[in-house]
Amino acid sequence: MWKFKLVVVEGIPGSGKTTTARFVCDWLEERGQQPILFLEGDWDHPADFESVACLDEQEYTTLQDQFPKHAAFLAEHARREDDAWFFSYRKLHHELGEQMSDALFEALARFEIYDLPAEKHQRLLLQRWRNFVSRAVAEDIIYVFECCFLQNPLTTLLARHNLPTDAVYRHVLALAEIVLPLRPKLIYLAQNNARATLETIREQRPQEWADFVTWYLTGQAYGKAHGLSGWKGVADFYTIRQALELEFLQRLPLASLVLSDRDDWDARYRHLAAWFEGD
Repeated sequence: MWKFKLVVVEGIPGSGKTTTARFVCDWLEERGQQPILFLEGDWDHPADFESVACLDEQEYTTLQDQFPKHAAFLAEHARREDDAWFFSYRKLHHELGEQMSDALFEALARFEIYDLPAEKHQRLLLQRWRNFVSRAVAEDIIYVFECCFLQNPLTTLLARHNLPTDAVYRHVLALAEIVLPLRPKLIYLAQNNARATLETIREQRPQEWADFVTWYLTGQAYGKAHGLSGWKGVADFYTIRQALELEFLQRLPLASLVLSDRDDWDARYRHLAAWFEGD
């Protein structure tokens, strides 16, 4: 019935991405579609990387030499793509337990894709999306992704590496051009008061979440360059990120719908359903 094969839900933490993504899946299923939902942090995400290590040939050889007793384990669980070796190290540690030593887990974690230099990280992510699109375009499935399209590039390239906003936009534009064959639809949950939204979600989530977010956004390149500190620095960053994402949406060649939290959820869902039905 519909031509689109990808729906992405974006917004800052606490904006309702998970709730909205699940609503989209339920709405599509009720109309006879076959949506597949991937939430933030899914180890099996088909287009993004989640807790995945990437090693080149020399790094993989060095790792094998470092852990000779795990050579068979590494060979069994490595995934070779192009000129690199990939390990879903957190998933393996969770599923296999003692078969994967803590020392090996920590060694692989040092090659986490989201911790790599910006240029290599971008290259790997773009290729990952290309591979996904080449498969998905032939499938009779609608994929629904919670974040990862805007959130992850802006958080990594801006907060971690402090790249110029034009460079971040060019990366997101490249992603947009890659997914165009899927006729994607992007839903953005805009917050009228980002600080209030963040304070609410801070109260709902564990202190460990707030501690990590505070370190990530204020203790790395962007936060240091802009003098961000504490929870106020977190709120400052997310306010800036939301403004950038909304600006990007106006320039990207994607069908997008911005839903405001000035409306209640019932109204937002009605707008969303009408948008889909108008495809």
